[in-house]
Amino acid sequence: MVDYMEPFQDCLVPRTAVLELTYKCNHNCLFCSVPWKSPQNNFPELPELNIQQWCNCIDTLVRLGIRHLAFSGGEPLLKKGLPYLIRHAGSHQFYQPKFDQSGRISYFEKQPLQLTIISNGALINETWAEIFKDAGCNIVISLPGLASFSKLTGGGNYQLALQAINLLSRRNLFVTTSICVTKTNLPELFETIAEAVLNGADYILLNRFVPGGAGLNHLDEFLDASAVVEMLDIAESACRIARVNGSLGTEIPKCLVKNRIYNFLNVSSRCSGGVSFFAVDPSGKIRPCNHSPRRLGSYREIETAIKSSYWQQFKCKDFLPTSCSYCPESLACDGGCREAAHILYGSFQAADPTLRVVKNCG
Repeated sequence: MVDYMEPFQDCLVPRTAVLELTYKCNHNCLFCSVPWKSPQNNFPELPELNIQQWCNCIDTLVRLGIRHLAFSGGEPLLKKGLPYLIRHAGSHQFYQPKFDQSGRISYFEKQPLQLTIISNGALINETWAEIFKDAGCNIVISLPGLASFSKLTGGGNYQLALQAINLLSRRNLFVTTSICVTKTNLPELFETIAEAVLNGADYILLNRFVPGGAGLNHLDEFLDASAVVEMLDIAESACRIARVNGSLGTEIPKCLVKNRIYNFLNVSSRCSGGVSFFAVDPSGKIRPCNHSPRRLGSYREIETAIKSSYWQQFKCKDFLPTSCSYCPESLACDGGCREAAHILYGSFQAADPTLRVVKNCG
């Protein structure tokens, strides 16, 4: 067991690291946004870290203040040695300061790292469920549709995802169902959420399809402004009926949902990339966001990377679209996904793709 004392001041490094353990995946999703799937071939697949190197990476990041690790990929369950890596991550603990009513530190509470597994669920069985249970992992299972599942994933079976949700729920693990919404699966979004909840999902995470990675070959799947609103309204209705909560993982411009109220969905207009989380790719290189197609050096160089002009655009919110400059909501909105605009139009200051069809923004 490894203990670390929590710094008195907020660490420079975001508290969540998304560890993309492998390029390998048993699905071929047309909406996949990982940069090594881009048709532009501008993100070569460098040699993957082995498990011992990933252990060293985790040790380094925890010393810098990381408190939440999310294991993704590719498909993380395809990474040889993953059970050992999960146990190693679970051996870390840190001391979280607790404050009294006057704002002074009264004591330190020992806490474990928070661990999350992000998977398509196809490989999850009783053995994996036991590993996750022992380590106290939260699990995110991708379920992009029902009838549309095979088309969207390149031949996958939605029943395997539902079986994984059901199995993990019965083992009393907290299960989030992640749904990347495209034009193809939007018509069955209500049914998809319903099936997830009926099989034990505790939370719904929506991700609107944004250009990037393999998705650049499928821009016809992009949701316009009216479809984004329809997506949110459907999800709110389904979550209200099921009495479960959810959130939108990819921020949207506030003007898209002006005067709309969502009680069961948390709809964000602020980007968390580079601020609350960052990504480490399979070769150990870091990026401020999992959508980012630009490597900024090794995880050992993260403090230098954060000071770069590229990362600082995320950290200082220095990327507001020009078209949003005079919007009264500009201090509470980033104008949509900045990386989507950057990837599609070549500039962080470009409008979110949905805004290009919005009338009278602001």
